[in-house]
Amino acid sequence: MKKHIILLFIFGLSLSTFAQDSVKIRSKEYYLTLANFSPLTLQLKYKQQIGKKTYFKIGLVNLSASGNSQENSSPIYFPTYNSAYSAGLEVGIEFRKQLTTKFQVYHGPNISFSYRHSSSRLTDPAIPRSQQKNISESYKGSLPYSLGILFNINSNILISAELNPNITYSYLYYKNGQEPQSNRISQHISIGLDNRVVLVSLVYRR
Repeated sequence: MKKHIILLFIFGLSLSTFAQDSVKIRSKEYYLTLANFSPLTLQLKYKQQIGKKTYFKIGLVNLSASGNSQENSSPIYFPTYNSAYSAGLEVGIEFRKQLTTKFQVYHGPNISFSYRHSSSRLTDPAIPRSQQKNISESYKGSLPYSLGILFNINSNILISAELNPNITYSYLYYKNGQEPQSNRISQHISIGLDNRVVLVSLVYRR
């Protein structure tokens, strides 16, 4: 009898462990998003399932870098070099609903912060190097609300299409190297979309 009780206990413990492990199994998704073409802007996001229909997400947004030069054959003009880069962080919660075996819809709130730096340098030797640059820096904090749809190509590869209406606070600082009196700070609040077009993402799920 004692042996049977021990065997039943071990069997029950095994079932309990298996059930707990099955509950702990959560899907993970990795997103690559083309947010803009000019300049080329990318987003990299990670989503972790934390409930039956709930996901936590975190990602790098507004990732871009660009540079160019403007030159003129006339000797009275000097080359101008322009450069810019930006990056941001976004976190949020997402709620999902299965429409068909292939389609899911999702929505949820986020909080996002991003930074952008751009500069323009006029290489005129008559101007001290420290005064050749005009610099613009912007800081943006926003509360986007994601509305999207997921399409399963197969069990691991998906396509996502998403809109993000948001409320955004922007802080801009502009520094004029040659005319410090033209330096300025501006702030504003806006309501709109993060992008002019729908965000389309390639998704890997495991």
